[in-house]
Parts: sequence; structure tokens; C-alpha cells
Amino acid sequence: MKGSLEKAVRDYQAGRYDAALSLAKSAIIPGNPASVGPLALIGNIHLKTGDQLAAAEAFAKAGAFAGDKAASFMKLAVRLYLSLGLTEAVLKIGPRAAQLNPADADLAFTVANLLFSNGRRGELEPLLANLDRGNPQHMALMINHFRLSGRFDELYAFLSQALAATPGDPFLLSTRFTVAREVCDFETMQAYETLMAEPDRPEAEQLLLREAPLARILWSEDEEINSRPSQETRKFTAGRLGQPAPRRPFSAPGTKIRVAYLSNDFFGHATMTLFREAMASHDPDKFDIVLLCHTERHAATQQASWPEALRRCIVPVAHLSDAQVVETIRDLGIDILVDLKGHTMGARLEIVHLSDAPVKATYLGFPGSVTGVDLDYVIADPVVTPDSSQPFYSEKLCRLPETYQANTALARPLPQATTRADHDLPEDALVFASFNATYKITPRTLKLWADVLNAVPDSVFWILCRAEIARRNLGAALADKGVAPSRIVFAGNLPYAEHVSRLPLADLGLDTFPYNGHTTTSDMLWAGLPVLTKKGTAFASRVSESLLKAAGVPELVAQDDADFVGRAVQLAKDPFALAALRQRLDRNRFLAPLFDSDRFTRHLERGYEMMAERARAGQAPDHLDVPALPSRLTPLASR
Repeated sequence: MKGSLEKAVRDYQAGRYDAALSLAKSAIIPGNPASVGPLALIGNIHLKTGDQLAAAEAFAKAGAFAGDKAASFMKLAVRLYLSLGLTEAVLKIGPRAAQLNPADADLAFTVANLLFSNGRRGELEPLLANLDRGNPQHMALMINHFRLSGRFDELYAFLSQALAATPGDPFLLSTRFTVAREVCDFETMQAYETLMAEPDRPEAEQLLLREAPLARILWSEDEEINSRPSQETRKFTAGRLGQPAPRRPFSAPGTKIRVAYLSNDFFGHATMTLFREAMASHDPDKFDIVLLCHTERHAATQQASWPEALRRCIVPVAHLSDAQVVETIRDLGIDILVDLKGHTMGARLEIVHLSDAPVKATYLGFPGSVTGVDLDYVIADPVVTPDSSQPFYSEKLCRLPETYQANTALARPLPQATTRADHDLPEDALVFASFNATYKITPRTLKLWADVLNAVPDSVFWILCRAEIARRNLGAALADKGVAPSRIVFAGNLPYAEHVSRLPLADLGLDTFPYNGHTTTSDMLWAGLPVLTKKGTAFASRVSESLLKAAGVPELVAQDDADFVGRAVQLAKDPFALAALRQRLDRNRFLAPLFDSDRFTRHLERGYEMMAERARAGQAPDHLDVPALPSRLTPLASR
């Protein structure tokens, strides 16, 4: 073997690669550590001849043996697989490569980030120690890992330790304020909001620059502040991604409009609860639909239950680089690229920013302007984006006539009979409820809820709250405002059909501010549970108003804080009014616009046609208001 390897090395050095490769392969002894040398040589030969895949495979095999060079072989194999976009191969060898190279924080981050994105969080735990605490990206990954694992006590301790090492660090401070919302730490939330009352102060400006857009709209309903640069938007506006490509011409008049939806939520996600039926209902004579799917988890099994026509629209792109997806969009001749994520976790906005699609729009995933990204339109409605919103949007507004929110109705489960006893609710008390995420509960929301509960002392509050630390903090905060712990009933997550069935057990839903319930509100209305909200001043704080009006119950929209408390108390004392609201919601379920998926789809399609008309005429994007179809006079026949 030694002689063959030495001859192979001489042939390699002389450029006789075929001969060298043949000799090196003959020198391999399966399972023998002495094969490291021939495998490494094979890897180098393939590198010289341009076969990166074969090179990566050889280096990975060489690195599988113990030895002083295993670390460098495994690292090289990972980098080659990454350059080829072979995620599965990286996931297979990456953890070992990172552990063999503990000083390489970037390698650890790359592998850990892939594990995180693919739902394999348990496997990234050993890599956390290798990450760079001074790198915001690395810190963000660790924080999100703790968050999604529900380990909030550890996360708070981790952030406190990091802040002790670097006091005043804007990224860590901003993150701590964000995490405070998930654990219902109202004291920390109030301190942040007090600081942000003067957003032009240098300290506040620094925090705003490091704040995620989604975190900002949890506390701010000032559209001017929401439009300011943030952690996410800077990479687009700074030009680090390069300039967006010149747009291709739109397809010719008389041809089908090709629409592509880009998302990683093509599974049992809230986005699909709302939008799946509309996507499947597009008119095939007028539109070709493509689903650019970068869903990493659940996709195959959950998409299997979708209608066949919709499954045929799926184009998997999770394995492709951003540049490759941009090329795919071009090759498919997409006319209108619709991003369904916006500034939310897992978005691939670089694709949207760099694409040369003739028209680019954002819809549903993020309730606001996707600032910084090269987009033409945001699909909204006149309630969530009145004319006064226009100056604060980089996109033009394409407003659907009744509500921006799609809703699946034909396949959505109807509530089934259940009892209060099944959910630890008292039979004889009035039950207020909130099933919004706990991170939407602001100090202002807490005060409004407490005011309502104190004004209706024989009521209980049923609230979705999973994390034990959040339950402790929320219970203590309500107790400080005079609401006894015995009046709080905490709920956990349930499968969707069971969740919908429990909702009618409550008497009145109470909204959150400034980030309303979105899918949560439509779920309650679908189940026949009235939801009380109040007028807001930004997209996220106007959504429930939009939905309530589309459901035919506009009187559930209060004008201000005092009116919110007053209406809640009035309804609590008037069971006949609550019963009448329930009856109207039941009657409107298949009659009002909110759950009329076919009507919504026709409005959305008309919006696309209006975009197309401008593009085909060579006109720049402009604000569009889609006209409403005639009102439905009879219920949806199929339900």
C-alpha cells in the first residue's frame, strides 16, 4: 500500500491525475485508519479536476478516522458541501466537524444554524459552547434556540450573564426587552416603552437600529417609528446584497398571469389555515400558480392531504441558494412574486429583493411595510391601511375591498360539543378569554384587562399561556392590579379542531394591543365567539377591526381605552346582547365576506390583474383599490 500511495503522490504532483486516482483507490483498505492518506489524496485529485462533490465525499471519509488531520478534513468537506448547496450532507457530518474544530465559531454557527432551520434543535446543543458571544448573529441563534425550546428561565439567566459582561450592549438590551414580552416581565417592558417615548434620543436610536421589525410592532403602533431602519432592514438598504436586477417585461396581454407564492409555511401553519383554500381556488383559465416552497419540516406529510391541483403547483426550493431561486423564478417566467413571510422568522427576503420578477408584492405574513426590500405592493385593505398610512409604506397599497385576510372555510373544522368542566372552567361565571400569544400582552393590555375584570367581579379570565415563567409573571401582575389568582384559568395548546371546539365555552374574547389577534381573532369568530377590540393606528393594531367588520359585527370595535372597558362591562351584564352577537356570527359564518374564500380569491385576482394592467402598459406601481363584487345573498352552498 505504501508504495502505491507514494507512486500516486508522484503522479499527482506531475499532473497525471487519472493514474494517481487509480493508484490511490487501490491503496484504500476499508475500515483501516491507514486509508486516511489515500482518501485525502483522492480528495485533492478531485479538487484539481473540478469534481467538488467527489472531493467532499473523500475528505468526509478521511475525516471519519481519528487523527490529527481529521478536523481539517471534516471542515473542508463541510465547506465543499455548502458550496454545492447539499444541506443534508452538511447535516450528516457537520456536528462532528464543528466539535473537532472548537475554535472555529463560524463553522459551529453554520452547522448549528442549519440544524436549527431543520428542526433538529437537540443536536445543536453541544455546539452552543463554540459560538462567539460577541457576534450578534451567533447570539441571536442561541437566543432563538432557548426561546423555541421553551427554556425561558435559562434564557433570562443567559442574557443577564451576557449583559453583566458587556453592560449597555444595544443588541443584548434589545433582545432582553423582546424576551421580556414572551415571559410577561411587565416591569422590563414598561422600562423599554418609557425609554422609547423619546425615540430620537441616541440611546433609543441605537436600540431601534438593533430591533427586529416584528419585535417593534409588538409595542409600537406609531407608523412613523415602525418605518424606521431596523436590524433586518439595514442589510437591504446598505447595499450589501447588491442592487436588485432590472425587471423583466410582464407577460403579454391575453396570456395567463403567472403568480408565485414564496414561503416556508406550506404545512400546518396559521398562514395555511388562512390561505390554503384561496391558493387552491385561483381561476386556472386566467392564472398559473406556483408555490416556491422552502419549508424544511412537515412538508411532505402535511402537503399530502392537500388537493392534487395545489400539490402540483409546489416547486421545492429549500435546497437551493438564494441566487438559484432567483434564477428559478426567472426560468419559470413568474410575473408576480408574492412573498408570504415579510419580516418574520425563516423569511428569505434576499430572494425577493434580488429577483427580476416584473411585479413583487408582500402579503399576509407581516402586518406592515416590509421596509428596505425591493417590493412594489403590500396587499392590504382600507381598514388596516387607510390613506393616512401611505407616507409610511415603501410599497404601494393594493387594498382589497372588505378585508385583507384570506380565510379557509370549506375545509376548516366546525366547533364540536364540549363542556366547561372539560377545561376547568366554572359553569356559573362569565368567562372572558384571550388566546393570543403571550408576547402580545403589553402593560397597556394588562391594565385594560384588569380594569374589565375588576368591573365584573363575578367573572373569570381564561388565557392561553404555556410557559411556567410566563404564568407566574402574568398571575402576579394581575394580582397586583386586584385580580385574584383564583379567577385566572390558564390554557395550553390543543390540536386545531379541539381548539376551535373549546372557544365557544367563553362568553367574550378580549383583544391585545397594539398587536391584535390575527388568525386568533378569525378563529374565535369562526367558532361563534364575539371578540372585543378597539381602533388602532397601525396595521397590526387594526386587524381585528378589519375582521369584525367583515364578519358583520362592527359594534365590537371600541373607539378608545375607556370605550373598550365600558363595552366589555356592558356586554358582561347583558347576556341577551351576547347571545344575539353569537347568533349573528353563526348566521354570518357562510354569508359574510370574512369566510367567503371564493369571493376573497376573486378580489385578490382582480388586484393581480390591476397590477398586471399597469405593468403591461409600462406604468410604475401605484396605489390600487379593488372594487367589491356584489354582496352574497345566499350562504355558501357546500357547507
